[in-house]
Amino acid sequence: MVKGPTGRSIQSVQISTIAHATDDLDKVQSALRLLLPDSLKSGEVFTRRYLQGHYGNPIVTFEARLTKPHQLDQFACHLVRQLAKPERLLIQHNLEKHCDDQANLYIRLDKQQAFRGMLQLSDDDPIRVKLKFSRLGGDAEELMNKFLESD
Repeated sequence: MVKGPTGRSIQSVQISTIAHATDDLDKVQSALRLLLPDSLKSGEVFTRRYLQGHYGNPIVTFEARLTKPHQLDQFACHLVRQLAKPERLLIQHNLEKHCDDQANLYIRLDKQQAFRGMLQLSDDDPIRVKLKFSRLGGDAEELMNKFLESD
């Protein structure tokens, strides 16, 4: 569990996306790497699973799970710096749509915009980020707000 200077308490992070047959896997990998701080870019963080769609089309899922304290802290700081203030405010304003009663914060980012170097909220073909906050660290919504307000 990570407690940073903003009082956030993050236990784990999951990042995932789906690459369809029309997607360039290298571009998807590049988009995902934008979410990672430099310290995590050198390693193999994402696992790939090769699946088949309903009509036989190839689908590749990319998934990463971060649980080590130093990874969590670096990722959280990097993510909040990469998200523009209006995007963070939008999440805060609609926090009930982005969290659940298990202290999870869900952020969906535009995969195409990530490839262009920008993190932008989107529900269409997203990169999904799930941050698990500790319930022991205090009120989960308060911790999420502090996380989104930090720089």
